[in-house]
Order: sequence, then C-alpha cells, then structure tokens
Amino acid sequence: MKVVLDVAIKASPKEAQAALLEPAFYQSLGQLGAIAAPEVRSISRTNKSAHLVLHYRFAGQLNGIARSMLDPDKLTWVQETEVDLARLRTQVRMVPDNYEQLISFNGWYELRRSEGRKCTQHFEADLRVHLPLVGPLAERAITSSIRDNVVSTAKVLERYLAARGRRLGATAGNPRPRTGNA
Repeated sequence: MKVVLDVAIKASPKEAQAALLEPAFYQSLGQLGAIAAPEVRSISRTNKSAHLVLHYRFAGQLNGIARSMLDPDKLTWVQETEVDLARLRTQVRMVPDNYEQLISFNGWYELRRSEGRKCTQHFEADLRVHLPLVGPLAERAITSSIRDNVVSTAKVLERYLAARGRRLGATAGNPRPRTGNA
C-alpha cells in the first residue's frame, strides 16, 4: 500500500534536518501512539550524507485477528536511514527483527522550503503485508499508524526545536525572562 503525506513543520528545512540527526531528538519522542521511542543504535555523518540506525518497538494493542498471527513482543524493527544533506532527502528502510517474510517497508521524505521559516515534509512509502486475505486489512491499519506517527513526530520536532532555541538563547547571554516578584 502506498503512503503519501505532506506535513507542515514550523522550522526551516535545514533546522529540521539538523534536529533529525541529533540523538537527543529521538530521546524526546517518548511514546508516539503505538510506537515506543526508538533506541539510537548509530549516527554517522560526512559533509554530504548521514546514516542513522534506529531500533523501534511496537507498544500498542493488536486486535484479535492480528494477535492470533503476531506476537506483540516480537514486533520490533530496525530503521536504516540514509540522508542526502545537500538535497534534504532521506531514504528509509524498515527491517523487521521478526516476521521479515511478512512485512516490507521502504520510503523516502524530503524537507521542502515553504513560506517563511517553515518547511513541508513530503513523505512517500510503500508498505506490504504478505498475508493472503488479511494483508490489505493489516496494511490499512498500519498505514493509518504510519500517518499518525509522521504527523506526531513533526509536532515533537517543532517543540524540540523551540525548547532547544530557548536553551541556546539562555546560554548565549540572553537570560530567560523572570516570572513572579524578584
């Protein structure tokens, strides 16, 4: 099943990309819906590209049919991410730790400049659940979760950048405004 999504982000494309390469950003994710915060396994970078390896774990509830076929404790996967820093284009591949014959996911996104200091994350992916009859049903459910996750991650990214900006401003000789009587 094809997933196409455009999400507005209140940050410039370069600011958003820089944050997406910081381990602290991934720690800030907490649990987004049915997916636990990822474990950052590695981040490497050159002048032109970056490579990230993240480990994810499903943290939601499976319905009866899915639960009869899948063990929720085994719904874990590695996300391998290749970033072209000049083009702000990222290739994403999910590699299941288990059920690798059942699920495949490949996608990409670009951070595109929009009005002001904002950008749009254009996301496209292909998800396949290789099960007769129930595969398309599972794809629709998973696709809905993917969409929710991309939107939620963009909102966390905005909050992360805003908080980081306040911290940077405070440490650069611009103290935070005081509240109350001083």
